[in-house]
Amino acid sequence: MSGENKGVWIYAEVHQHAYELLGKGRQLADKLGAELSAITNGTEEEAQGYIQHGADKVLLLSDPALKAFQVDTYTDAFSELVAERKPDVLLIGATRNGLDFAPRLAERLKTGCVTEASKLELDADGHFVLMDRLTLGGNVVETQISKAKPQIATVPKGLFPSLPQDAARKGEVIKVQPKIKPPSVKLVETRPKVAKGVKLTDAPVIVSFGRGLRKKEDMPIVEQLATALGGVVSCSRPIAEDLHWLPVDQYVGLSGVKVSPKLYVACGISGQIQHLTGIRNSRTIVSINNDPKAPIFELSDYGVVADLYQMIPALIEAVKNLGKT
Repeated sequence: MSGENKGVWIYAEVHQHAYELLGKGRQLADKLGAELSAITNGTEEEAQGYIQHGADKVLLLSDPALKAFQVDTYTDAFSELVAERKPDVLLIGATRNGLDFAPRLAERLKTGCVTEASKLELDADGHFVLMDRLTLGGNVVETQISKAKPQIATVPKGLFPSLPQDAARKGEVIKVQPKIKPPSVKLVETRPKVAKGVKLTDAPVIVSFGRGLRKKEDMPIVEQLATALGGVVSCSRPIAEDLHWLPVDQYVGLSGVKVSPKLYVACGISGQIQHLTGIRNSRTIVSINNDPKAPIFELSDYGVVADLYQMIPALIEAVKNLGKT
């Protein structure tokens, strides 16, 4: 352990994502013999929620200019806080903003940054965090280590379990107001993105389809299975980008959405590595494909070699019958 740097920090825009990072951060902090801190621009009540999920301290950003995310102001704020308090490790949620912000912060601090880390463990000496990430289109898992402090990594949602909430847990909320320069971009207006239904990243059940579905008019059978299972529909990249049957924000894969549902049902998806990379963190994967050699079966917990046009209606009927018992 460095004599100068000490502590594990986490930051994520969404509370549930932050709780997951706190769960992993708590594990690392305990092994390092260090404190776990969370950073938020939220309310004191929200800060107490972070403490109840494992944080020892919460740094509450009190500058109104930091209420809305802007990459240059956040880089200023975090770089000053890190320079002042010197954490060992900083875990940042791998959201669109986080993936934009983390490398800039690492460059400002002259340290390393591992993006979309899939595993975080201490090395044999307990000094540094070894960080795994998928590379070469998901074909290779590489382990990286940065010996500059703080070690920075972005972490996708759904990788690590959060700790149970403990209402009796005590911690310290510290209001901080780091110096920031006026932003180079003026924020004129923000509008919430209108989304229909549940986001893929939040869905507990996803039913996805690929080129095994022969025509767009057959999509209702997939939608009916998703409804029966209480899930949402997604697709493979060619369905969205080549055929335009669904919006691009509904395809799962390396360049699309990475998901971690409790149940992922793949219908007529061959399972190229780009798609498998997007579903690796699913708890249970069920695949239906008429090709027994389809790569999707290698990652599946349950595989059915069958015609999806026969299998999906049978599954829908079975699920309905279960609901009657």
